[in-house]
Amino acid sequence: MKKYVLMLIAILVIAVGLFGQPIREADPGTIRLGVMAGPTGFSSAGLDQPDVELQVFPSPNEVIARLANGELDMAALPTNVAANLYNKGVEIRLAAVIGNGMLSLISSKGSTDVEDLYGATLHLPGAGSTPDQMARMLLAWAGLVEGKDIFFDYSVAAPAQLAQLLIAGKVDYALLPQPFVSMVLNRSAQATQLLDVQELYAELTGSPTYPMSVLVVSEKFASTYPASFRKVLNGYKDSVNWVNGNPDLAARKIEELGIMAKALAQSAIPHCNLVYVPASEAKSAVTFYFEQLYSLDPASIGGSVPGSELYL
Repeated sequence: MKKYVLMLIAILVIAVGLFGQPIREADPGTIRLGVMAGPTGFSSAGLDQPDVELQVFPSPNEVIARLANGELDMAALPTNVAANLYNKGVEIRLAAVIGNGMLSLISSKGSTDVEDLYGATLHLPGAGSTPDQMARMLLAWAGLVEGKDIFFDYSVAAPAQLAQLLIAGKVDYALLPQPFVSMVLNRSAQATQLLDVQELYAELTGSPTYPMSVLVVSEKFASTYPASFRKVLNGYKDSVNWVNGNPDLAARKIEELGIMAKALAQSAIPHCNLVYVPASEAKSAVTFYFEQLYSLDPASIGGSVPGSELYL
């Protein structure tokens, strides 16, 4: 009997040796990560992984097209753009929030009272942009009417150009993101930050901030190469910490990558609210933000608030 037991154990050991080895994940090769020129791409500057190819694009439209046709595995995007993609059937998942709100309302003439805005013209960098969406959201919460209590002007779509007009005193008020807020305040002795949008958002909603940019991944890539995907996520988290902790070095790297000029990035990094919050932890804040955008304009997020399937 003892002999048979020993034989059975030996057979089991051999079987485990033959069949119990973990299945090794295939090599994904080059992992293609797309980011936009500007602060949305800042958090990727410290990503130091040889198998990750960082591609920088001038606008979200190019990133969207490449995600949709499978030319990118991952991308950093404005949060509402990610919702639009998902609602259009592009198989992506939200991996993490990588940037919270960084908008400010700037006055070129030294205004310090928000009531100065009544009857004034507020310049916004592009209809449908995040500054435009946030301006409309805040206006609705304040019970004001655009075209009556305040007037919106979209004639200058480029934030950099709008910043120059503020510096020159040719525009009175504008709602801008970083790094253009820092650019104006650093170069104009008269300019003032009239309103920190994040503070007002927190005051009006009870939510501490809003998620302005996110890291998304192709569903196919995440499911086919889970280990490689986790490795990139860990690297991205380290990258965010490195950029926040080393703004001088990060600004140099940001310029080398073609994301933004060093002079602009360096002073702005401390004010850009770069974070790394995994999707599982960020879900409630992102969903709440989507709900606010939906109530303002359903089309701004693709017609519906994405469900739990969006989040990893």
